[in-house]
Amino acid sequence: MQPSGHRNGEGQRDAEQDAARPGTLPPDGTVAARVARRAAAALSAVLAGLVRWMLRLALPLAGAAALLHSFPYRATVQGVPFRVEGSLLTRPGLSAETTLGSWVFPDLSGLPVGVRITPSDVDVLDLARAAGEDRAGFAQRLQADAAEQFPRIAAWLVAEVVLGVALGLLAAAAINMSLRYLRGRPRRPDELQHRMRQLGAALAVVMAVALYGWVTYNPDWARQSRLTGTLAAAQLFPGQLADYYTQQSKVSDVLGSIVGLQASLQQQIDEDRAAGTALQIMFISDMHLAGNYPLVQAYAESYDVDLIVNTGDESEFGTSIELTSTYLDAMRAVTADTPMLWIAGNHDSPHTVDVMRTIPGVTVLGGKQSTADGFAVTAGMVRAFGLTVAGVSDPRTYGGPGAYGSDDGSVTGPLQRSATADALANVTGENERDRPFLDIFAAHGSVMAGEARELLGDRIRQTNTGHVHAQNKPADVQSDAGIDLVEGSTGAGGLDNIVRGAARPPVAFTIESVAEDCQFTRVIRFQIRSIRPEETSPAEAADPQGSGSDVTASTIYLRPQDIAEVRSCGTELGIGEAEPL
Repeated sequence: MQPSGHRNGEGQRDAEQDAARPGTLPPDGTVAARVARRAAAALSAVLAGLVRWMLRLALPLAGAAALLHSFPYRATVQGVPFRVEGSLLTRPGLSAETTLGSWVFPDLSGLPVGVRITPSDVDVLDLARAAGEDRAGFAQRLQADAAEQFPRIAAWLVAEVVLGVALGLLAAAAINMSLRYLRGRPRRPDELQHRMRQLGAALAVVMAVALYGWVTYNPDWARQSRLTGTLAAAQLFPGQLADYYTQQSKVSDVLGSIVGLQASLQQQIDEDRAAGTALQIMFISDMHLAGNYPLVQAYAESYDVDLIVNTGDESEFGTSIELTSTYLDAMRAVTADTPMLWIAGNHDSPHTVDVMRTIPGVTVLGGKQSTADGFAVTAGMVRAFGLTVAGVSDPRTYGGPGAYGSDDGSVTGPLQRSATADALANVTGENERDRPFLDIFAAHGSVMAGEARELLGDRIRQTNTGHVHAQNKPADVQSDAGIDLVEGSTGAGGLDNIVRGAARPPVAFTIESVAEDCQFTRVIRFQIRSIRPEETSPAEAADPQGSGSDVTASTIYLRPQDIAEVRSCGTELGIGEAEPL
């Protein structure tokens, strides 16, 4: 017979071995059992803490959002009643809503808060009538009246946020106390002090968030705006919209008043910062044989465009037969009144370049020639209205041999960079003073524009490219390196998207204002959502308001650049002959 202590030791080891086996529960009293109970209790405490903190965070935010939405500030500006409503986490920035579209300023601060201003029971047509003939004066009075009421509006919205947070915390505390009661836990002896500490902490968080909003406040918030709806379409089709309103028995000059009022308000934003506009430049790209030149013409005429810069991809397969007489006639109608600077894209062959040189009003920058193994490109330069504009065509061509016909960026990137370096070899010497100063450098793709910046540095003020069928983001338009505009497809992808079976991008183009001292002051970037003809009824196609709902116009004001003070730009300076760079 073995001693009982020995048997007990074996039993302990057996129990521990059983506990180590998968799928077995440790007996009560073992070390593993105590560890498991403590782990379960810790997990339960963590989950309970997470639920409590979710309530403490979600309910105050929900309370503040609910009050901001339910109790807007009511204001009257120049006799027009407005509703001012705040928002949290949705629609950040400042927006003004009307029956004809919206005007949005998205960059107030880094906080996800927004303020929406909406006329109450007032049609924007009535607002335009109230402006009368003195639209600029009415815009000034609107601005002054709104500025006078801003402190009261801000105080109202802040008070709603604080009250909403307090109500949310009160609801969270009530839920917490109810759960404690249902679980049979006693009431805390210092419950009131505990809740007051929570309220103080919450107010401290609110103050910290407000401080963050103050620190991240963007004083140039008005330099980026976006128009949607008919307000945007009015800038595209003023004549057609005026006809529409006349046909609908509306006062014929009401639409002009709306656009004039919006323009006056826009001018108020920047009137002290920008010199007088000397000329307007329109940037288009990637037509891909789409029949959109009538649209380009209508907008160039209505917006007084003085120069068009086209960064290529006119054709699809690079054959001269693609450029039909109908297509070229539409282009000629544009360039008869508005000169165009053009470079070849990766879908444009030397045959395309030869055809483009025959179009009156078109200046081709640089050249593109066939070689034994591919294509060679050269850089060209022209002086237009006081600006120096240069460009290099893309060395690729659709269906070309090897890298010249590839879509693989790892293959085409080195080709494009070497082609750019070769094209600029004559102007990238050791002496920086001998390098040209280029106001605009045009290339089809951003790889070539980036290589040009590497070679010429701050001698390039602005690059203009296309190729990707999408405009670059507003935040990427201007940096310390300069201005970079990546244009979308003005042809909505055209034949290229049909060939590839890809969804159509929006029609896109940009208008840039140039001041008398040659500073680039503002760009307005348009996007028109592409709708297939089979998706649109004839009545909808003829309705400008229906078209307006698909138009977005974004305004970006540009910071002044470091250029010579003696610069002067204007259409009276004309356009010179193209020359090699």
